[in-house]
Amino acid sequence: MAEQPDHEILNAWIAAHLAVTIEGQAHLAQLIGSDAPGRWEASLSTGVLTLDQTDLEFALLGSSSEEDNSWLWSWANPGLDSSTVAIQRALPLKGFGAEFGLWEFSQNSFDLTGLVDFGMTAGSSLTSVAAPQIGGGAIFSGSYPGGRFYVIVTDQRLARFGPSAVSAPKYFTRAVSYGLGHHRELVETYAAIHQLQLKETEDMVSLGFPDKSHLDVTFDEHERMTKIHANLHTTRPTA
Repeated sequence: MAEQPDHEILNAWIAAHLAVTIEGQAHLAQLIGSDAPGRWEASLSTGVLTLDQTDLEFALLGSSSEEDNSWLWSWANPGLDSSTVAIQRALPLKGFGAEFGLWEFSQNSFDLTGLVDFGMTAGSSLTSVAAPQIGGGAIFSGSYPGGRFYVIVTDQRLARFGPSAVSAPKYFTRAVSYGLGHHRELVETYAAIHQLQLKETEDMVSLGFPDKSHLDVTFDEHERMTKIHANLHTTRPTA
């Protein structure tokens, strides 16, 4: 078997998406009232994932094997019906990687060895990059005998939280704490996914939020984050 390419480009994408991923998981916890649901149930035919008492729309992305640390996309799994709602929602991702050099999205299965793990398994790292591409606001993983499955929570109720200049600095600094680098890229990716106004200089990125608040994020010569300054917009009562 020919040796597969490395995950260098995908790892860079994972690092750049980390702030968005952390934010999405925080929003999911707010929606279901827990960051560790005690019960889950998923229906591929209806595309509904139940976490504790909350029903959520989802897309089934794929699964990882504990036996050989391999990934298998849901649409390539011979044991699943690819016409089900949960898998159909993931199908737009089949051609996603070609445009950006992410070869993993064009392979039915591949070895996860070398894919960065930020503490939620390598499969979750892959899922975190895929989620925003199909409108997903969070990810979820569950175990089964011999492996884990990974879903993208596409439920539109997550969108009601929206990006915030108050909470974004928390997600930026936490993402940076993982030490994966790509500080400027994670701020720019956050802005791109949320379609925020973006102004850039050599050492600063300024983000404009829907409520007219702004964040100015400053970087050193190595593009490492050094300062976050918030200009929060408040509505003053009229006389």
